[in-house]
Amino acid sequence: MASSALASVLRRVDAVFGGMTAPAGGCLHCYGAEELALLAVPRAPLGDDLVRQLFHEVPGHFDDHPAVVRRLLPEFSAFLASGRFDGIGYQSTALSRTAWREWPREQAEAIEDFLDTWWREMLADPEPVYEVSAVWELCVESHGSLAPVLGVWAAAPRGGTEDRHLGDWVAYRIDELLQDDPFVLPWDMDGEALLPGLQAWLVEHAVDRLAGHADPLLAPKVALLALAPEERWVAYSELIASAG
Repeated sequence: MASSALASVLRRVDAVFGGMTAPAGGCLHCYGAEELALLAVPRAPLGDDLVRQLFHEVPGHFDDHPAVVRRLLPEFSAFLASGRFDGIGYQSTALSRTAWREWPREQAEAIEDFLDTWWREMLADPEPVYEVSAVWELCVESHGSLAPVLGVWAAAPRGGTEDRHLGDWVAYRIDELLQDDPFVLPWDMDGEALLPGLQAWLVEHAVDRLAGHADPLLAPKVALLALAPEERWVAYSELIASAG
């Protein structure tokens, strides 16, 4: 069952986008005419499988992709928040392929509130229904920016579940981060441009939060991200040697 905060933002998404329609035209190689026709019917249920497929489709499959995204948002948001999305993170969603921040303010704010509330609740849950790494990636690519997603993490209470999830995510990605691998970010984003900001954020915000992690070398490894690559690997070797 959704929390009161999540239920509230879902109602807002439904109030803003519910009842919208989209042209029924689209790729008939991938979808049947009867499936696409549902897009032109206000609030016609699409079902989990179809709404997931449509929401991940590339823009060229539709006559009016932004209209399709708006039509799908209430059902897709509820589907996502319910925990029923088994394949979360397998490819980019329509939000990363749509300039939704340029939509009317009421629409953009409803999307932003949903993403931020859903992400915040995933972090606060000791046993979230999705892998935090997959939720992080979906939120980052949907926002098209690191700042909103990292901002939620930075504002979380210290020493809580959020720090444990941060530690798990960093432990999963630390090797790529140390190697300056841009693919630590969603593949359709400019990883080379964004990676330095992510590394700097981790040095500033994560080192202290990871002090109690099960891997005592994790926080020192994150601190190495502040060094230039040639200095980093010397320090890394010394760190590993000192740990025996």
